Amino acid sequence: MGVIQMKLNDKGISLLEVMVSMILLALGLLTMAPMVVLSIQGNNISQDVLSVSNLAKEKLEFYKGLEAMPAIPFVEYEPNLPGGYGRTTTIRDSVVDPLIPGGLYEIDIVISWKDKSGVDRSTAYSTYLEK
Repeated sequence: MGVIQMKLNDKGISLLEVMVSMILLALGLLTMAPMVVLSIQGNNISQDVLSVSNLAKEKLEFYKGLEAMPAIPFVEYEPNLPGGYGRTTTIRDSVVDPLIPGGLYEIDIVISWKDKSGVDRSTAYSTYLEK
């Protein structure tokens, strides 16, 4: 009796192999999705930090350029800066706070804003200026 031999075609890709490949690719992409979200959030935070530090630097440079400081104690609030930021500047000297060394002014700058998620944020900068 003769044995019937069937020749298998090994030259192509079977449908099962394609489906397994697609499942592996989908799982790989799904594991990367949280990293993309974190990257976008990190970029938003970086943008806010850069804007806030520039606003603080801008105000500090303004007071450095003045011939004389304003009457102390001084508090200034600027609510609607470009980008939705608010800036509060407080200036004190040794007359107001005896812990501040004579001849120096303490400048505190607090900047507040709502981030892209709607969360209230703020950061504070503090330095001394000699006049």
